[in-house]
Amino acid sequence: MVRGLQEQIFTAAVLLVAHTREVIFSRAYGTLGGRGTPQAEEKTLFDLASLTKILATTPAWMIMASQSPEILDQPISKWFPSVPQDKRGITPRHLLAHISGLPAWRPYYLFYKFTSAQNLATDNILNEPLEYRTGEDSIYSDLGFILLSVIAEMQSSETLDAFCCERIYEPLGISQDLKFNPSNEQKRIAWTRPEEMPGLVNDLNARCLGGVAGHAGLFGTAEAVAVVAAEISASLHKSTRLFDQKVTQTFCRKVDAIHGCSRALGFDTPSKEASSSGRFFSPLTIGHTGFTGTSLWIDMDRQLTVVLLTNRVFLGESDFRIKSFRPVVHDAVMEEIPKPVK
Repeated sequence: MVRGLQEQIFTAAVLLVAHTREVIFSRAYGTLGGRGTPQAEEKTLFDLASLTKILATTPAWMIMASQSPEILDQPISKWFPSVPQDKRGITPRHLLAHISGLPAWRPYYLFYKFTSAQNLATDNILNEPLEYRTGEDSIYSDLGFILLSVIAEMQSSETLDAFCCERIYEPLGISQDLKFNPSNEQKRIAWTRPEEMPGLVNDLNARCLGGVAGHAGLFGTAEAVAVVAAEISASLHKSTRLFDQKVTQTFCRKVDAIHGCSRALGFDTPSKEASSSGRFFSPLTIGHTGFTGTSLWIDMDRQLTVVLLTNRVFLGESDFRIKSFRPVVHDAVMEEIPKPVK
């Protein structure tokens, strides 16, 4: 981690390792925005980028699926009656597994004026040509997760941020450390763009949606990320106060219908080669990475969680050394724990 700081892969970082609900290592590195800015601390808030998918959108769907198990396989025409014919068979399960056929990404912030995520969904996302027939391939898609958040809001009659705060973060006691739009917390936020004050979400599509979106927008501390991870991991063994055991097992099960697909429902799993989780996590591992330089991996066999948060985009969004850095860090951690922790 010190070498990563010296090599200017990031200016700020926190590495946290936890076993079950006990933090066994946690350390902050660097400064919030380079020389002359405050030191990063364990309570520093990072732009979590796509970790939003597994810390907000996916847990929200786990809760809804606990209440109505059939919801995962209902066609999206239930919520969007005028959806084009080629997309009428798409279900939330397809969207969660990134096998819907929707494109990965579009720069909507450049071309469209929209007043809400629901308008973006109906006017733009649902009119995108499919990249492949639903269920026949896998392309990681931000657009699919924007749709998931819109459906969740329609289903619950709450905004995504309100739902997550009330149903997930407040019960876990982390509502001050896992939040959307933390602009009133500028003094403890790691910077992501030199020309901007901290607190604005780095993802521009999420920014145009008011900072709250299904694919990005969440800010958080490493400890708060680990708390959600621990609750998910615990629910695999028994139903917890938040998540049903059977539903959690369904979400954490790798999709086997698509050859070579590493996705579970909402979560990713380690790829067979060059995984960002390194070489030593067990096959029973779920997690995700984020564009800003974040990652979360949960080894369910060992009940071991590794949270790596950085602001690598601050030093250049086209600098992707984080991809080779992550596995080195994870291997170093796992080499300190050579056998499953009991």
